[in-house]
Amino acid sequence: MEKNTVSVDQNVVTYEYVFNEEEKRAAESVALRKIARDVEVPGFRKGKVPEFIVRARFPETLKSETLEELMNRIAEDLKNEDLILPIYPVDIQLDENSAKFVIDVHRRPAVELKPFEEFELKRIDKPSVLARYVEERLKELQQEHAIVQPKDGPAEYTDLVRVKLTISTDGKVLVDGKETEYVLHEDDDRPVVTELIGKKAGDVVEFDKTFEDGKTYHYRIELLQVNSRTLPDISDEFARTVSSQYETLQQLKEALEKEGSEIYERDIKRFLRDQAIDTLIRTSELKISDKTLERLAKRALENIKSNQEEYERLLKDYDNDEQKVLDALKRYYLSELRAEYAIAEAVAQNSIEVSDEEIMAQAEKLAPAWGISVERAKALLRNRKDVYEEVHYELVKEKLADKILEKCRIVDVKPEEVNANESGSNSPAHTDGD
Repeated sequence: MEKNTVSVDQNVVTYEYVFNEEEKRAAESVALRKIARDVEVPGFRKGKVPEFIVRARFPETLKSETLEELMNRIAEDLKNEDLILPIYPVDIQLDENSAKFVIDVHRRPAVELKPFEEFELKRIDKPSVLARYVEERLKELQQEHAIVQPKDGPAEYTDLVRVKLTISTDGKVLVDGKETEYVLHEDDDRPVVTELIGKKAGDVVEFDKTFEDGKTYHYRIELLQVNSRTLPDISDEFARTVSSQYETLQQLKEALEKEGSEIYERDIKRFLRDQAIDTLIRTSELKISDKTLERLAKRALENIKSNQEEYERLLKDYDNDEQKVLDALKRYYLSELRAEYAIAEAVAQNSIEVSDEEIMAQAEKLAPAWGISVERAKALLRNRKDVYEEVHYELVKEKLADKILEKCRIVDVKPEEVNANESGSNSPAHTDGD
């Protein structure tokens, strides 16, 4: 067997395998024995069919089995390759005296990482966060301690209303006369708010609303009571209203600042870790061929096509253009593989490991989130490989992020200097005390 390298395109190596007449005949002999063992021909015992009859009666099967045997030899030659796709021939030439295969080999793509020392991460300035937190919490407390008084006039924005709510659809009553209260906020454009503006106690409003699921719901709202709300001044007296443990507004602010500081310290670590991993992935360079992305995308699309309804729905999302679907799938695989291999390479370079003891210790933290006891959480980790591997992966990323934080440059910035993709919903800049 002769092996030649035809081309190299990033992670894809194209080989040409040439089998001489002797090698081709040897593969054919194996194929003949296999066919003879399996077929039944009248007048001959199973497994005893002469080769010339097999050749005459099953020429296509013989060709197919011979090719498979030769492909098995190629696979044996490539068994130590680190592949991300099965090997497959892009060209086959078979004649009486030889056989030639051109094979695309999709190796695991290499990834280049920037040194962690070149990373610059943004840490949101703590004083700015705490100032905003105290301000927002004071507003929330002000709303919670609003002075509520019944009023005879029509409902206005900022009023508190008590209503009796009935909701039905398709002749079925889903909510039957439920009494509830809510504040009519001006930035709330729901009909349950806007339809009550200008109405008085005793009035009834009815309307229909159609949701994304296509169902239409009928609302009947009886306005039982309208209350005005007056927000108290934020003062020493207000602080004493919030809690008897505060004598002055300054004491309340200091308590809120302490509360916000604890939340900040809890969230800033997670924020920086997430940013560290995102920066690692974003700055990495994946050495991957478009051939690999194309094949991955086509394989995925073929799987999707097995569900016609899903395929048609996906196609509709991309203007009924299958090429746009393929392009989207290629972008997806590029993003996913870059993240996977960048993290794997960084973990290998930094010799990061997680022990069984560390994983089991996570049960203490995970049990409350899972709503089970610590012992049950440990049992789940022991018995569910998928859960164990998920926890293992998260711990690996956590250790990797901490390694990055040891070496990178961290700069303090104001909350407004952090854009949405850097801060996200878990940013300390938007902490709400949850």
